[in-house]
Amino acid sequence: MSPSPSGFPTLQPAIITKVNIGDVQPLETVPGYEPAFKATVNFGADWLSFDPDGQHGRIDLRGMAKTDDGHAIDFRYVGVIRMTEAVHKIFDLSPEMATVPFGQATGAHTFLVADPALKALENSVFVSNGRIIVSATGLTVETRQSVVVASTDMD
Repeated sequence: MSPSPSGFPTLQPAIITKVNIGDVQPLETVPGYEPAFKATVNFGADWLSFDPDGQHGRIDLRGMAKTDDGHAIDFRYVGVIRMTEAVHKIFDLSPEMATVPFGQATGAHTFLVADPALKALENSVFVSNGRIIVSATGLTVETRQSVVVASTDMD
């Protein structure tokens, strides 16, 4: 039996984004991630398309945030959503809609930053897992983003 190949990247939890539909929301790093920051999302727009078979949706989201230090962050997200019955109920605003767990949406995030101290965000690759939270106050889209950590193996 040959050894398993090595050299695969790993993931480091980095950022959690929670966007209540229609409201201005925070964008901040998880404890221990560097460079750490807190920002307020002040603009966002998204485009959603669906595959012809209706099984998957594709999202392209773009937004702007301002850090607590006053610097701009341009953030972008492209992702794929599995259009399960539960997800359809949310998109249709059905009275039967309910929170869907992580695993229905995955994506990739990119950042453009004004603050030199946050330049590592531009020079990293981020992937995420997402869910939609349904509450009495509305819908919240949550993504948990991890930075891809390159392997240093030499196999």
